[in-house]
Amino acid sequence: MKLAFSTLGCPNWSLDEIIKNALLWGYQGVELRGLQDEMFLPKHPALTQENRHITKQKFQEVGLQVVALGSSARLGVRKEDWQKQLDEAKAYSELASALHCPVVRVFGGNIPDGMDRETYFKLVAERLQILADFAKPMGVNIAIETHDELVKAADVATILSYVSAENSGCVWDVHHSFRAGETPEQSVKYLGKRIVATHLKDSVRKDGKIRYVPVGQGEVPLVGAIKALRQIGYQGFLTLEWEKRWHPELEEPELVFPEFVTTVQVWLKGLDKDGSREH
Repeated sequence: MKLAFSTLGCPNWSLDEIIKNALLWGYQGVELRGLQDEMFLPKHPALTQENRHITKQKFQEVGLQVVALGSSARLGVRKEDWQKQLDEAKAYSELASALHCPVVRVFGGNIPDGMDRETYFKLVAERLQILADFAKPMGVNIAIETHDELVKAADVATILSYVSAENSGCVWDVHHSFRAGETPEQSVKYLGKRIVATHLKDSVRKDGKIRYVPVGQGEVPLVGAIKALRQIGYQGFLTLEWEKRWHPELEEPELVFPEFVTTVQVWLKGLDKDGSREH
């Protein structure tokens, strides 16, 4: 499996710093979730219509993959709020296509007041189908993250069962599903091949609150998650999502990012020795 990091963990780095550090520490990919002061990626100077081909070239020349784009688009919103979300998801799909990036992440969001759960699930599914149909000619997958109302892989799997588009899937955030009560084995069983990207992070529960810690130092069974993914032949990236943009008190990426590579490589070698290779 190949390793990536999300730019959520390095909100102050320039694009050139992101590429330089990814190569320095042995990453094979980068997930773009905001870039410096700009959260709406298509507006960043390096990612406008005029400049995105140059950015694509920068990644390609050094052999780095843009593995996913993290949009903020939410599918389970009221009708009057949908157009803005739709426009964002489409803009991200067009950007992903230009960067040869295979995945755009979207959210289900929380259930609007007064809407029942079944209606919400079907609404999210319907809109996911619309977006996947839009992105299919571009070679882009639209993937819902296990987040907000949909932290459980079981719920995302239910929604995906309503969606026929082959380019629809899930960004599995192992941490969120685990904290919602699922084991990694259960999550992978629910989602299977619909997992198109994976976020790894770790945490401890202290005084009733969740506190993020570097991977391998917390309570989340990340080795079990990787093992479960290998057993279904998952070929995607394992992406470190270090939420420093939202939690500035977290350790600096210069410390956490290289440590992630070292830790996960040790885990992968251990699984190789145990015979848990990809089929």
